[in-house]
Amino acid sequence: MFLEIRFGVLSARYLPGQVISKADVAEVYACRPAAVAEVLNALAHEGYLTRQKPSEFAVRIWGREEIEDLFEMRANFEGLAAYRAAERATAAEISLLDALTLEARERAPGDPDALERVVLENLRFHIEVMRMSRITLMPDMARMVLPNALHRRIAWSQRADDAEQSFRMHQKIAAAICERSASMARLLMREDIYSSRESVLGAIEALAGVEAADVATIVRFAPTFELDGRVYGQGTREAGADGRVIPFGLPAGNLS
Repeated sequence: MFLEIRFGVLSARYLPGQVISKADVAEVYACRPAAVAEVLNALAHEGYLTRQKPSEFAVRIWGREEIEDLFEMRANFEGLAAYRAAERATAAEISLLDALTLEARERAPGDPDALERVVLENLRFHIEVMRMSRITLMPDMARMVLPNALHRRIAWSQRADDAEQSFRMHQKIAAAICERSASMARLLMREDIYSSRESVLGAIEALAGVEAADVATIVRFAPTFELDGRVYGQGTREAGADGRVIPFGLPAGNLS
């Protein structure tokens, strides 16, 4: 249920502003209302939905200014994380980061599993740099400025050459950290983050121009979706930018 509704939002089957009826979801998936509530709450915590009323959810509407602000904040604090990582990381941590960049693989347009590798490898790289920074508040800040919905939108907005460029940039960031070049690591990290901003803004604005019914029609989804010659899969429920997965039924604020 979680993966299919998330897939519906990402593939524009459920459009920004549309109400997601709990009753309709329960009927289509033949499950208890309590289970639906847990899934919709988790999707709201990850940025796919917003809660309009205690029992009503809608697909989240992203505005241009909000996206620009989030990119600016993320570039600032992840740039700082790369700077501190260059100063504070151990040799073992740097070796792990190098290994992550070497394992990164290019995306094959017709292979949905390849796109999932891009999503997860990109996320893991950024999580490791933040851990290496030793900045205590970094995980909480990361989830605030990079909700899962935005991270996946970034990946879905990339083209093959964008992903390849991102892998190369990760190698440069890892090399700067290895060389203890803090200023260069920060500069490269900021450049890496800003590189996807315009494509994300374009995707968000394209969705905003599509007319839609007030209430989404809940459907079951095939395991893959084709868009512009690329095949996307539903993926898995990965950790957020803070490295943690929110358990179903547990508010994000209660995570320890």
